[in-house]
Amino acid sequence: MSRIKLFRIISIVIMILIFWFSHQNGEESLKQSNFILQYLKEFLDIFNLDIRKLAHFTIYLILGSSYFLSFKSLDKKSAIISITLTFLYACTDEFHQGFVPGRGPALKDVFIDTLGGCLGIVLIFLFFNSNKKPIIK
Repeated sequence: MSRIKLFRIISIVIMILIFWFSHQNGEESLKQSNFILQYLKEFLDIFNLDIRKLAHFTIYLILGSSYFLSFKSLDKKSAIISITLTFLYACTDEFHQGFVPGRGPALKDVFIDTLGGCLGIVLIFLFFNSNKKPIIK
């Protein structure tokens, strides 16, 4: 299986996973967060991190990365398309949450999601393009 097909499949699986998490009502989502929080509480307290926002950031970092890796060429155009796809999926995810009891859309989450995707895309872009000669000397 080619890298492109593999990462397209991974992207779809992650999108389904995000949809599934977003479809859970507020009470169920809180239970999951609290379960994970009991194991990570000390680490999160040290850095003053919110487990839910960290989860948003991380899953979209993975989604943005897999979008980007599903392109034949890992160039700036592919990076911009991947960032756009990440942003659009974050928007649809928040829209979807508006219909789930105990949940609601949050513009802050769209920002966090997109930022996570951007970081993943930028890191991969830099990794694959680090051995090229600089344009400006």
